[in-house]
Amino acid sequence: MNNDLEKKRFHGEFFTPIRFARKALEYIEKTLGKEWWKSGEYRIWDMASGTGNLEIGLPKDSHKYIYLSTLFSDELEFCKRNLPTATTFQYDYLNDDIENIFDSKNESTWKLPEKLRKDLANPKLKWVILINPPYATSQDARKKGESKKDVSNTVVRKIMHEQNLGESSRELAMQFIFRMKKELLEREAFLGLFYKIKHLNSNNDKKLRDHIFKFSYQNGFMFSSSNFSGTSKNSPFPVAFMFWDINKELHLNKQNIELDILNDDADKIGIKKVITVDRKLFLNKWIKRPPAVNKFPPLGSAINLKTKNKDRRDRIANNFLASFMSAGNDFQSQNQTALASAPFVSAGALSIVPENFENAMVVHAVRRIPKATWKNDRDQFLQPQKKLSADFIDNCTVWNFFSNSNHTTAMKNVEYEKNIYQINNHFFPFLINEIKNWEITDSDFKLALASAENRFVAKWLKKRKLSKEAKDVMQAGKEIYKFYFGNLHKLRTNLYKIETWDAGFWQIRKVLQEQDLCKDLFINLKEKHIILQNKILPQIYDYRFLV
Repeated sequence: MNNDLEKKRFHGEFFTPIRFARKALEYIEKTLGKEWWKSGEYRIWDMASGTGNLEIGLPKDSHKYIYLSTLFSDELEFCKRNLPTATTFQYDYLNDDIENIFDSKNESTWKLPEKLRKDLANPKLKWVILINPPYATSQDARKKGESKKDVSNTVVRKIMHEQNLGESSRELAMQFIFRMKKELLEREAFLGLFYKIKHLNSNNDKKLRDHIFKFSYQNGFMFSSSNFSGTSKNSPFPVAFMFWDINKELHLNKQNIELDILNDDADKIGIKKVITVDRKLFLNKWIKRPPAVNKFPPLGSAINLKTKNKDRRDRIANNFLASFMSAGNDFQSQNQTALASAPFVSAGALSIVPENFENAMVVHAVRRIPKATWKNDRDQFLQPQKKLSADFIDNCTVWNFFSNSNHTTAMKNVEYEKNIYQINNHFFPFLINEIKNWEITDSDFKLALASAENRFVAKWLKKRKLSKEAKDVMQAGKEIYKFYFGNLHKLRTNLYKIETWDAGFWQIRKVLQEQDLCKDLFINLKEKHIILQNKILPQIYDYRFLV
């Protein structure tokens, strides 16, 4: 790192916009009352103060009750100039004085100011922790982008690790919370926290919720991360200010947590309910994962093998139909949801077999259809709260066949580790007897159809009574398949490894669009597909997949 600015970026520091900082003070007043600081009973502490944006909106007569600490010297000087009567000091909250806090037998040296230590020892004082902690999380160095592998290697993390607090220990913000709770134990204290809302419902933070973050929610609001300087405008996420009573223990899943939604001008535009449920109720737990026991060529995309990575994931289950990549369980992972005809090189992938086919089809559609926004970016997908209708299952399944994330394909004579494999497209949706009545301009395909077997999806569809919307999609899709078979002789099929009659819709779409063919048929399919999608979308909320 060359300078303080680079260090701040590495540590995930973003200065809170003033308008939202001032709004937070209004929400604190809703709980503590107007001019709550005037009695002198409260002390305010921001242990990741930055330039003091959170406190700058407090009246000057409150500044004498404020403690501000920061890791960086330039921020300290800024705070001293703008809040001269506050107690400001340079301090590493995640490494300094840790033995003194967690091991009372060793208090020989302190870096905390004596005035602050005396106030912490005064049982009559009440505390308001007002903080926008660093958002950095240590990552695996093998991941793309700048590695933050060492950013969270603090003394606090070591203690959290020893207490088996899981993935939360990698987050600097949760390390702040961990020490803060220990420091303010048995004191009357409130926490005003600016942070992402993932720690309220994510799988990785369950241990933190069960053992540490059991505070009583008072009120709060959320706004888009795009309001922070230095954050991506293309992939915003919700940032919340939430006010908590620290020492009134109550598990989050027993609380009704609602946040006011604020626009970029800090005006209220709605209400967001945040659900905390046990991960056993997550949607990804709803699909049975059969054991993957058979070796099969691993894919990195629809038609390309991926064999050079260490973690190959080259196994499929018995009676394999397709691979379902379903990483994560929230909207943040929506783009990591896809279907393929061989195992995906992905930790979230599983084998689709006849027994879990319908559930897999529902999960794929449910994860893909709702539009991701900054408001729902951290929402978890949940298991349905009532029995699904056959109509809903059918609609989801048909929608999947023509989704852009359906990468099921067929490939011939695929070599992998000195063996040759045939990749069949079990998602080919039409019966062979029907195809034989179409014009087929490839003699090899016509010959192969004479002895071919119907694929799983075609047989499954034959038994279903489809809705009008689903029938319309199938008919629009059929017109494209018929055009494809009727024009095989003029298509550059080798570009997309098309060598068998059961090519996937991904291959068919690519080879036709590559030559700019049947545009009107694709437009018609898209229109029918959207109509079906619009029928499914409200039912996703009705079945409580999303709240």
